[in-house]
Amino acid sequence: MKKFRAISFFFFLVSAAALTAQSADQLYSGGRSAFTDGLWPTAASQFSRLLREYPDDRRADSAAYMGAVAYFNAGEYGRCIEILESFSRRYPDSAWNRRTSYWKGMAYYETGEWREAASAFERQSSLPDEIAYRDRSLLYLGACRENLEQWNAAKNAYTDLIESSADYESSARAMFRLGQIALLGGNPAEALDSFRKLAYEYSSSASASDAEYWIAEAQKRLGRDSAALDGYRNFLSSIYESEYRPHALLEAARLAAALGETEESLAYLDLRDEEWKGGDDEEARTVMRLRAASFLKTGRLAEARSAYRNILSESGDEAEIQAASFDLGQTYIGTDEIDLAVPWLEKAAKGPDRRIAADASWTAGGILLHSDDSRGADILARFADENRGDERREEALRLVVKRRRDDGDNTAAKEALDDLIRDYGGGERGASYLFLRGDIAMDNGDETSALSDYAALVRQFPNSSYAAEAHARIGYVYSRRSEHARAAEHYEDAARLAGGAGGGEGGRRNLYSAGVARLNSGDVRKAEEHFAALVETDPAGPWGVEAAYHLGEARYEAGDFKGARDAYGAAMRYGDGKWAFESAYATGWTWFRESNWEQAVSAFERAAALAPSAEEAARAEYRIGLSRASDGAWESALDAYKKALEVSGGDWREEALYQTAWALLNLGRTDEAAEISGRLAAEFPKSDLPADLPFRMGEDAMSAGDYRSAAAWYDLCVTEYPGTDAAERAGLRAALAAKEDGDWENAALRYGNWATSRPGDPRSGAAVRSWAECLRLLGNPDSAYSARNLAEKTFGRNHVLSIPIMLAWARVAGIPVESRSVLEEAAENEHLASADRAEALLLTAHRYRMDGRLARSKQLYEVLIRDIPGRIGAEAQEGMAKALAEDGDIDAAAEAFLAVSYLYPDQTDIAARSLREAEKLYRAAGRDDEADAVLQKMEER
Repeated sequence: MKKFRAISFFFFLVSAAALTAQSADQLYSGGRSAFTDGLWPTAASQFSRLLREYPDDRRADSAAYMGAVAYFNAGEYGRCIEILESFSRRYPDSAWNRRTSYWKGMAYYETGEWREAASAFERQSSLPDEIAYRDRSLLYLGACRENLEQWNAAKNAYTDLIESSADYESSARAMFRLGQIALLGGNPAEALDSFRKLAYEYSSSASASDAEYWIAEAQKRLGRDSAALDGYRNFLSSIYESEYRPHALLEAARLAAALGETEESLAYLDLRDEEWKGGDDEEARTVMRLRAASFLKTGRLAEARSAYRNILSESGDEAEIQAASFDLGQTYIGTDEIDLAVPWLEKAAKGPDRRIAADASWTAGGILLHSDDSRGADILARFADENRGDERREEALRLVVKRRRDDGDNTAAKEALDDLIRDYGGGERGASYLFLRGDIAMDNGDETSALSDYAALVRQFPNSSYAAEAHARIGYVYSRRSEHARAAEHYEDAARLAGGAGGGEGGRRNLYSAGVARLNSGDVRKAEEHFAALVETDPAGPWGVEAAYHLGEARYEAGDFKGARDAYGAAMRYGDGKWAFESAYATGWTWFRESNWEQAVSAFERAAALAPSAEEAARAEYRIGLSRASDGAWESALDAYKKALEVSGGDWREEALYQTAWALLNLGRTDEAAEISGRLAAEFPKSDLPADLPFRMGEDAMSAGDYRSAAAWYDLCVTEYPGTDAAERAGLRAALAAKEDGDWENAALRYGNWATSRPGDPRSGAAVRSWAECLRLLGNPDSAYSARNLAEKTFGRNHVLSIPIMLAWARVAGIPVESRSVLEEAAENEHLASADRAEALLLTAHRYRMDGRLARSKQLYEVLIRDIPGRIGAEAQEGMAKALAEDGDIDAAAEAFLAVSYLYPDQTDIAARSLREAEKLYRAAGRDDEADAVLQKMEER
């Protein structure tokens, strides 16, 4: 025996080893085969092993997808959802992503999670190339919306399917559901249209088999008894196996009897009895009632009913029929069959005697409402409309309002309330009517009408039991509108009427709301007063803890951090886990604002200890790290950040990853910072923070004057995070760093590349000007010429961008002849900046002078000297002097040179150069005394 066990154990080990040793191909092949054969648990197991043991296999996405489908078919919907929830993140490029939403929706649908299922089906239905999945998704989307009672959304889904799908059965099912929704929504005419389309356009579909039955049902609800009966006849003559057949026989009998087809009615009832398959018959009483009405068979009370029915069946007198119907209805009141009284009462309500009609309507409406039938409200609404002098009218309208509200029909409820307020608003219930109409307006989103009703209530009934709550409602509306000061006034009135801090829950709640409103309005002093009253009277009672917390908030906003800590301390003492945590957390912020990093750390540590959830504890840990980082304790900050990041989720996580990377950068641990930055980018693909890290390092280097390091950081930002706003800014900042470092050639190259690759960017204009400045500083004609060609090619006729480079080229290249046409055109272009036009005009004047056109050049110089101040004007004055000298007018030329230092004292380099030129003129003319005077002037400067 022992040997056998040993051998068995040996085989077990061998088998286990064999299983463990399966290759990815074997696992995938086995899973695929099991999947094809419908062996769902086996398929799911094989694919799960493949994903666990070979997660990087090229077929991992297919294994995950088929594994999820296998789990679904095996009834393990949670496992299916778990896989599909993370599928797109794990396999973003997988083709299966186009079908995952469908299976996720199916899994949620099977678990009854309608919202999640609807969301998934909605995503799947947005993919037009997956036709079959789209059609099924639209069908299930409609079903989810129905389960959520989102009827219009369900109709939209079904309509979309019908209009876009070529699938016959799916379209038929959608058409059927449209009819059902219309019936449920009380739109039988719309339902009739859908069922007719189902019967005629989808006659061979499975969904159309009972179409005639539903056509009859719609006709019946439209009150077309004859047409409804014809529909039931058609259904019963063609459909012999259907869950609706018993009900159709009953309704056909009812309608046949009502239409005087007694024999036909009895025939339907007999046929129903023959086909009944046993079990409870919920319509047995109805069948009995119909038989009794036809054969006048009953016992005891039934004898009376028989007599009344006999009168009804034989009499042609309306008054007699009305009275008999009313009395027949009375025979059911007080019995278990009270609902059967309603048809007779309703019949009586239509008779000629208004007194009997009023009693019948009042009684029938009450019975229906007691039976939770909304038709009772319809009957009582008609009663109120037709019997305005009846003493029961106010009560009838009140019952109508209640039922309409219960049914969610605010429009109809308001109509009844309008009647109540108009006719009975001055009575003892007037305040309640105004209050209720205000609430209905709030439900409908009509805050203006609500305010009007609440205001009328507090004005007309200032001491009613509704006044306090009306003030509170007004305060709520003003708070929503951010009219916090007005809101506070009404909350204060509400608190006063409800007894204030000592007035129980209502008074304390309104006083608390008044404090919040005062705080939001900026009235911190009044807010503190309200919160303090709540804290002082009962810090552990209703709204006491919340008041203490907000008292801390008020003091925090006022800059009273010590007072804020005292208030937060009260909230911590008496509050539960959430309030204790939030108060400790807020206390940390008070120390943080005071730059007391050690105390901030202590407070946040306490918050972490009090946190009611791991996520909130992690949030506190993050703030611990931020406090330590603010104190320059980068290593300690990293420890706290690490604890915080152990918990997934939280709106602070993105920033925590960023701060972790920033701490690592400040510690010089660049590789680790890059790793964290990568995590940040992976977890938050839309985040701008990863790119901000190298950009921020570049800014720090710029501030420190280390321009080469700054450029390196900016380049890293551009390389690692192309397309981000930070990268765009980094490109410009790198060019500035090169410029500040005196590397004009590098700076010009950077500015040029940036501007020419983004001609439409609003910042390109500034980049072009910096490019032009660097070209001028570089002074290299070849570089300027290359820049001119690049600008001309890139910017074309966009002179706003091209002209600054053309001007720089013209200057650096010595204003070549070929630049004249460009300069002349630029000088006349009114769309250019005035500075560019002025410089173009100056260079044009220089070119004319170089060409010997002295008169024309002097004209242009005169315009510039007269209209343009600063350096351009100074250069024009200098140019004028040179033109005069070249024209042989030595005195005028010397005077023009000398005038530069007086007219443009800020342009020291041009002034000094002009003085030298004046001296040279005088020396060349042999006028040494005047030359010496100029030389002395130069030495004095």
